[in-house]
Amino acid sequence: MYNPLLTGLAGGGSFLLAFLLFKHPKDNNLNASRWLGVFVISFAFSLLEIFVHDLGLQNVYPKAMILMELSRFLAAPTLYLSVAYFTAPAKTFTWKFFWHFLPFLFFLSFQLPRIVIGNNVEIPDKMLARIIFTIFAAAFPVQISVYWILSYRKLHRHKQNINQMASSTESINLLWLTNFLYVVVAIVLIWLNLAFFRIPGVFDYTPAFYLVSIYFLAYYSLKQKEIYAYPQQTLKELEVIINQDTAIKTEKQKRLSDTQINHLKGKLEKLMDKEKVYLNNELSLPALAKRMESSIHELSFLINDVYGENFFSFVNRYRVEEAKGLLLSDNADPRNMLDIAFESGFNSKTSFNTSFKKLTGLSPTDFLRSFEK
Repeated sequence: MYNPLLTGLAGGGSFLLAFLLFKHPKDNNLNASRWLGVFVISFAFSLLEIFVHDLGLQNVYPKAMILMELSRFLAAPTLYLSVAYFTAPAKTFTWKFFWHFLPFLFFLSFQLPRIVIGNNVEIPDKMLARIIFTIFAAAFPVQISVYWILSYRKLHRHKQNINQMASSTESINLLWLTNFLYVVVAIVLIWLNLAFFRIPGVFDYTPAFYLVSIYFLAYYSLKQKEIYAYPQQTLKELEVIINQDTAIKTEKQKRLSDTQINHLKGKLEKLMDKEKVYLNNELSLPALAKRMESSIHELSFLINDVYGENFFSFVNRYRVEEAKGLLLSDNADPRNMLDIAFESGFNSKTSFNTSFKKLTGLSPTDFLRSFEK
């Protein structure tokens, strides 16, 4: 690495970001942010290891170099646990989390003699020594690959889950974290190049990429909104809604008779057709359930199983119909689609265009033009 300045800046920025994540300025998603902070610390130690090596000080701080090298085995599980907390409404700490750190503890115990007394573990059998060295070399790429897949699957499921309880998802869909997973892939590939291949074109720009990636993470992780900003009891109910195969939800659904379903449908249609609650662009499943004086489980069942939609598509179908009426009204200004989007209950032009085209097959502009012919 020929640019210790950029590496040092990236490392220093990582330590600062980790501190801010542990004490998030907005207290948003605090548990998830703290696990993300541990991931950033492990990344910071990896950068510090490179920085010390670039300065030729690895022989001055051999024990510190061992610990910094071992810290990379914390990166994958802590990133995964961060994603798990971001995507679960009511996740709590359990002792089974420690299973995720067995690789770190195994390699730490293996390196402990070097750290304490400065001597390597003696392995008389050369074949066994070669096997252990191969495991040590392959462990990190395998670990990060497995946890990356698990993290990506959780984020993909999260996008489906929030459609069950929110009518506007742009601020809580964790797209920034999905994009960061792609950045992690690039970081790992660059690390592999740095450790084994040292391709010149990639090698020279490695410090700059590390610096940009940590600033990307800092910007989005510190501006994030609270994903599930509800009371604890509501979070527990949402947890059941999201985990659709649980026995609890099934049992609650069985309690609804045809009379109850018809009664709930009448309430819901009155709120949607007459009171137009969908015009509130922050409308959520818990908020609508409160207006209906019903439970979250009952409303979810009504929308999912009776209407055959998720909450997001159900509400936005009404918004699209409202927008169609506004577009065709005499007072509509076709040049200002954003105003029409807001008046219909959407909170962004992007979500307006996407929902409108999905339901009508046309963009709002094309829809308006089709009536001008």
